[in-house]
Amino acid sequence: MKECYPLVGKRIDLKKVSYFVHGLVHDNPLIFISNEFKKIVNEKLKNYPVICEDGFAEWITDSKSFNEIKYFELNKIKPRQYLDCLKDYVYNRFIKKTHKTDLMKKVQEMNNLKDYSAIRETLFTKYPPEPKGMNTLLSKTNNGTIENPKGELPLRIRRYIYEAKESLKYAKSNNLSELHIIVGCAHELPLEYLITNYRLLREVF
Repeated sequence: MKECYPLVGKRIDLKKVSYFVHGLVHDNPLIFISNEFKKIVNEKLKNYPVICEDGFAEWITDSKSFNEIKYFELNKIKPRQYLDCLKDYVYNRFIKKTHKTDLMKKVQEMNNLKDYSAIRETLFTKYPPEPKGMNTLLSKTNNGTIENPKGELPLRIRRYIYEAKESLKYAKSNNLSELHIIVGCAHELPLEYLITNYRLLREVF
């Protein structure tokens, strides 16, 4: 694998631009990432051009957010959906709290890059290679394949495509020779595949 700095991840060299896709674990209703770890990530990415999922923009100074919440209107949910989300939050935050897995505990306690690398190794054993991962999801919803999609694609797939396109566009519009892309761990392999096979983004989507 080609060197990937300043954090572990995937490197794609494409059209005189090096794209570095770094999958990170992030906060959710059940897990809260330590401020110490967030500061380490911020320091490691200092002086590098960074585009990232919305939540990570709060960690990383001068980073560019994908603004997915606004783009996909994720903040415009119906009252019933809001109630369901609230129920999930209460369950995860207070009831399920006592049933955290060992991995969740390690993530909660993570405060250095060595611990993070070990957690990554565990997480990535659960992710299928691409395009198998995306195609498995598409087959479940009868939406074809990532190479030949059909119908209204699942939100997760649409997010992958959007993130890949925005990364390519951001690098080009800012005349960058390298770009660091910060996303949740589960997004790393799909983005690596889509950016590597960037023609799919133009010819299919």
